[in-house]
Amino acid sequence: MSRWNEGHRFDVLRAIPVVYGTLWSLCVALCGTVVVFLMAHYGEWGPERITTAAYVIHCLAVLFGAMAAARQGQGHGWFHGSATGLLYAVIMVAIGLFVDNTFTFDAGGLFRILLMSVIGAFGGVMGSAWVRS
Repeated sequence: MSRWNEGHRFDVLRAIPVVYGTLWSLCVALCGTVVVFLMAHYGEWGPERITTAAYVIHCLAVLFGAMAAARQGQGHGWFHGSATGLLYAVIMVAIGLFVDNTFTFDAGGLFRILLMSVIGAFGGVMGSAWVRS
């Protein structure tokens, strides 16, 4: 390991707060999806309950990712948070289009993208309030 990145492996990733927050969002979504899968597999969850849990997981993932992005950005938390929410929504739309063709470009689909950006902006404001000094 060179002297330049000794002990600071993720400094390059942290230099771009939106990417850092989006990766946090994806990690939270992955963990939440595994938990919901296990609860649905070993419990008696219907399709409606799984869909509701998926929406809650996506909202929490964007919220936590936006908070992480705003803390790394150290300013303009609403911008970093909403950009994180928008990038996360674009990634989810791309996955939905390529894997199962589940996304539709109608008012409901565009509202979900807007909602992710608004949740991200709210998380960014919260994250910028908790910036490390």
